[in-house]
Amino acid sequence: MIDYILILLAVICFAAQFAFTKLYERSVKQTLITTLVMLTATGLIGFLLFFCVGGFHLSFSPISALWAVIFALIMIPYYVIGIKVLSLGSLAVYSMFMMLGGMLVPFFYGVLLLNEPLSPGKIVGTVLLTVFIVLQALWGPPTEDAESKKGTKALFFVLCLLIFFINGMTGVIAKAHSISMGAVNETSFTATYCALTFLLSLILLAVSALKHKKEAAPQIRSALRGRPILIMVLLGAAAYGGNFLQLTAAGNVPASVQFPLVSGGVIVLSALVSTFIFREKISKREWISVAGAFVSTFLFAF
Repeated sequence: MIDYILILLAVICFAAQFAFTKLYERSVKQTLITTLVMLTATGLIGFLLFFCVGGFHLSFSPISALWAVIFALIMIPYYVIGIKVLSLGSLAVYSMFMMLGGMLVPFFYGVLLLNEPLSPGKIVGTVLLTVFIVLQALWGPPTEDAESKKGTKALFFVLCLLIFFINGMTGVIAKAHSISMGAVNETSFTATYCALTFLLSLILLAVSALKHKKEAAPQIRSALRGRPILIMVLLGAAAYGGNFLQLTAAGNVPASVQFPLVSGGVIVLSALVSTFIFREKISKREWISVAGAFVSTFLFAF
């Protein structure tokens, strides 16, 4: 029971991450430079947070170090590709690929490679959740970018496929680390990949700033004002806090159950955040998709 409470708390953290990311986008013009500033800052916040939580001590093992490097290496392109994708097409379609990847890749990893049992509830829940995620994207309002940039559809689709697999791999890594022999505790692992994300992002930020000297300085200054800094602190705590909770639960909950639950939960809570915090209008058909996703998640218990 405690593991499912952790999953629920992780979903809340991911919904908060969605909210803080939107706030950051509204506070700072989204460019490669400002995104790398965000990644650098949130990585540092995550490291400091979990270094303190771990009693100012880090455990080390070769297998955990390997997974931490892989995790850090996929998180940076995840955010950078996200900027490019959103400049080419629809947020709804991008979100669809992201959520489906986060659900289906770990689901099939658990079933095919970890021999997790399939139940009627899992099969029906997976099919229904996939249908409702797709419908939510199709029923969402069209964007100007999606209509005006038809020549970029091929690139947009390729990048969406990359996001599908990258987001799915975060779940696979969480599960794979939790069952690896000699793995360190979740606190040390989270602090380690946060530190690596910070260092890699800082290097990329320095290279980008040197390459675009005129544009970089004002963009960095805009991201280091009081409001964006506060948002980045909260964003780092929410994002890495959610990952930590997901890691903690991954050792005991089948991947074919955990990650569909997370995807369904994030869909529901994100819709609520959009409606009640950002005052965005959601159509009746979109609410049907959200309600369908909510019901679908319960089928994974059977």
